[in-house]
Amino acid sequence: MGPNLDRSDLIRYEFILKDSLSSLINFTSYSLYFPREIPQGMIQGQNIVPIIEKDRVLLPLETDGRFLGVFLARGTRQQDLKSLRNHFKTLINLSLDKLVLHKKCMLDELTGLCNEEHFSRLVQKEVEAVLSSITPGPEATMDNGPSQHSASFCVMILNLDRFKEINNTFGFAFGDKILQDLSASLTGLIPEQAVAARLYADNFALFWPQTSQRKCLELAQTMRRKICELVFEFQVSGEKISLTASAGTSFFPQDIKGPQFRKTAYELSRIILEKAKQAMEIAKESGRNKVYSFGQLLSQGGVVVECLPFNRLVINLGKNVDAGEGQKFMVWSKKYNGHSEVIKEPEKTSMGHYPPIHKGEIAILEVQDRISIAEVLYLNDPTWKIESGDKLSLLSEKDSLLEKEGLKNGDVQQKDILTGLYSYRDFISLWNQKRTGSDSFCMAMIKIQGLFKDRSDQGIQGENLIQEIVRSLKNKLEQDPLGGRYSSTCLIFFLLDSNPLQLSRSFAELCSEIHEQHEIIIHTGISFYPFLNFSRIDILENCRKALEHAGLAGFPFVACFDSLTLTISADRLFTQGDNFSALEEYKLALAADENNTLARNSLAICYARLGRLELARKHFQEITSLDENNLMACYNLACVCLKQGEIQDAEKGFQKCLEIDPDHAFSLFRLGQMAEKNSLLDKAARFYNQARQTRDGQDLAPRHLARLAWKKGQKEEAREFLHQALISNPRDAFSLNLMARVYLDSGDDPQIAESLARQSVALRPDVSGFWLDLAETLQAQGRDEQAAMARSRAFA
Repeated sequence: MGPNLDRSDLIRYEFILKDSLSSLINFTSYSLYFPREIPQGMIQGQNIVPIIEKDRVLLPLETDGRFLGVFLARGTRQQDLKSLRNHFKTLINLSLDKLVLHKKCMLDELTGLCNEEHFSRLVQKEVEAVLSSITPGPEATMDNGPSQHSASFCVMILNLDRFKEINNTFGFAFGDKILQDLSASLTGLIPEQAVAARLYADNFALFWPQTSQRKCLELAQTMRRKICELVFEFQVSGEKISLTASAGTSFFPQDIKGPQFRKTAYELSRIILEKAKQAMEIAKESGRNKVYSFGQLLSQGGVVVECLPFNRLVINLGKNVDAGEGQKFMVWSKKYNGHSEVIKEPEKTSMGHYPPIHKGEIAILEVQDRISIAEVLYLNDPTWKIESGDKLSLLSEKDSLLEKEGLKNGDVQQKDILTGLYSYRDFISLWNQKRTGSDSFCMAMIKIQGLFKDRSDQGIQGENLIQEIVRSLKNKLEQDPLGGRYSSTCLIFFLLDSNPLQLSRSFAELCSEIHEQHEIIIHTGISFYPFLNFSRIDILENCRKALEHAGLAGFPFVACFDSLTLTISADRLFTQGDNFSALEEYKLALAADENNTLARNSLAICYARLGRLELARKHFQEITSLDENNLMACYNLACVCLKQGEIQDAEKGFQKCLEIDPDHAFSLFRLGQMAEKNSLLDKAARFYNQARQTRDGQDLAPRHLARLAWKKGQKEEAREFLHQALISNPRDAFSLNLMARVYLDSGDDPQIAESLARQSVALRPDVSGFWLDLAETLQAQGRDEQAAMARSRAFA
């Protein structure tokens, strides 16, 4: 049984209907109408027929005996219409059948939910939208960011626990019936703007744009509890079946790390789905009937699996949860965790709870697919050993007690005989001693890329390569550096009084030499003390940032901690939505190099988003004083002027942008909006139409032209532009809202206007006017109580 069409489908797939009918009937323009009742002129006995007028035809859209609406085609020719008069019903049915097929291709046949292919496309498209709104650097503009887009979305993967047993015991027909009923029950819980899908078998998914992690986790828990409440009866025997489910969530872009951001939108959409799946699988491994967020797995989900000799451990965190070499964890007793009860025999009643007690600190040495090998850095009580089952909590890179204080007992072991390197634990203790009395020093980290990807390289061959790197480095330096193993594939060195330029050359030569001899890439990050106002202990964190910078540089992949390193670090914070921390990092980047235009532009964007317009303007002006043809700085400066109410300066700024690039769509839109605000509608139309001819403006212009046509009283033209705008972006809240207004004011069925208005408030609940329009659509249907609630929300 195929999916049924409703009126919302005609709006959603209007472009298919238009294309289909235009291939059969010649017309110049069109509109969709949803009258409350069938127009009298269409009723002929038991039939509903088209109305043919001088240069237009009104086609009734009817399917399965249900009247849906009217397609009005204008600019038709009488002779064409006469020849088609007896075939209109067939032509309309063919066009509606195309809509049914299109809808069917996007839906799961069993449940009616979205299918996997369409779901993946939705996620990919949202990834593209989010990336465009969080782009830092010289291409960032005042049009990007939270004011235009929430810059985040959630994905949930839900799997029924032990559902295979139900299929095996009761048969697949009963299993399919459960999936259908369950899907219908869950659909009522899903927010308006969210999309549910059945991926395959008993795997379901949810895509929720413009939401928070907290809301997504709350919804996942609500859905899990709802599934637990459902009871399914096997009618043959009367047996009652209940279910549980495990779910995992991931959040974009917060759960995307480092180099992953360089991947395409297609790859990122697959990565974020895989992260939700990983969270779901760990929920199952943890006992089923649970909900986990991917972001919680690394920070809170760590457990010691096995204790090995030489202070090594196996932990349950691997590449599947974005574990990384060098990450530090606090180890907590599995018994004394703040939850275990104190029981006194023989009463066996609880007398309270044990306090949480941490045993020590560990660091990851080697990351494998689902586990990692870690090293014990220190123990609070050397007699109280770490055990299997002890819990782990992730430490930030600045919170390691070992890195701050070193070993209290000074028990430093010998170097590794083969490589001449200390363990990270012992290296840090020695570094703590040496750095205190040093007026100048540097640190370097060498990351060997792909050393253990082929497991045959592990062991002796890998250690021999590290030995060769250490020996070669010592030959190139003028001193014997203090060296340690940051992880299995990352080495760390401390050197006194080194020349930055000479040191960079030495490491570049080392990288080239190793690549030539072994075809292995190594990245090197270097930091120096003193640098700006950074303390001695900060230099280790700076070295880690330089190593990240080196991974983005070209061959030989050597980077010294500098202004660009700070900019890259700030960009990462900016991308994660932490504008305050990003702002401070951009300031440091400019303190290191005041001519860093990339950092200055991004700093000004941060100031603007935090409402500090005068500071933003100052920085944009500094960029344009150095380069008057810097398009983004000119545009951003004009935007700030506009926000400050300095209209003439803003107009000059946008005109300057058009001198630099006549096809700069955003400047054309801004000038059009300024003309529109001054009631210069024809002038505004010229700017919008010019923008429509550009690559960046062709999809955005119809929304503006629709609003202009509406103000001119050209309702049909406004309707056409809105259809075009929603074809380009079905989630355009402003177009959805204006379309609701068009249908409401045109006397169409207010339920259609309500549906559109609800979509607009779901996408942009912060726009009070959208709630007022929703209230009006509800009042038009006599639902006064709900209308009053919508008005209250508008003024909340």
